[in-house]
Amino acid sequence: MVPGAGQDFIPNDTILGGEDPSILVLTGPNMGGKSTLLRQSCIAIIMAQLGSYVPASYCRLTPCDQIFTRIGANDNILRGESTFMVELQETSKILHEATPRSMVILDELGRGTSTFDGYAIAYSVLHYLSIHVGCLAMFSTHYQTLCQEFERNPTIKNMHMGYYMDEEEHRITFLYKLVPGICGKSFGMNVAAMAGVPDSIIKKAATVADEFEKTNRLQDTSYKMDLDQPEMSLTPAVIADASYLLNEPKPNPKVLRRIIQGLSKI
Repeated sequence: MVPGAGQDFIPNDTILGGEDPSILVLTGPNMGGKSTLLRQSCIAIIMAQLGSYVPASYCRLTPCDQIFTRIGANDNILRGESTFMVELQETSKILHEATPRSMVILDELGRGTSTFDGYAIAYSVLHYLSIHVGCLAMFSTHYQTLCQEFERNPTIKNMHMGYYMDEEEHRITFLYKLVPGICGKSFGMNVAAMAGVPDSIIKKAATVADEFEKTNRLQDTSYKMDLDQPEMSLTPAVIADASYLLNEPKPNPKVLRRIIQGLSKI
């Protein structure tokens, strides 16, 4: 991880597939290094498959047939396409063409529309990639609830970029280190301060954010069934999998195996 030109390089281990989950869902502070980690992983694959040296102490991989990326925010105004339209066009190409041998990079999918629409799209795409495609993927997001929804999915693991928060000075230090778990906040106010936004506006924004979080926080979409046996949580992903099994006369054996593995975690 390279924080900036001339600064120290922070090494990170990236492990996907094999006996480990094939999809990494990445959270962390704004400017914490998520996008850089995604890019450097793709570059390492390209260098390895070209026969070049790879900037790593150890590298083992199965060749990828394609690398798909959905990174950044770009529009195509001359063709009447908004940033969100371009984002979904790129995502659509991935969903139609990715195979189990592909590497997929998705950076903050769903941010170009409303919170609830964006969350729903990110949720559905992540579920489809994990169950129906079975590719290697790195999926960065600021939807922390999304991470909680897929904690029981055996093909997905939650990681985040490390940081240190000085509560007294309200100052965040980026560690650029990939660590297990979910990052509970994105620390947007700290980035606003770094960008020079007036303190009065940041304080007002922080107050509004706290109130918004209390009253409009995305709720865990799972619900409980009252069973005589231990409680069983059903998420939309589980319901979608059950629907697939009921309506597909000849389910794909690999998809079926992944669904069964997921259900076994409930």
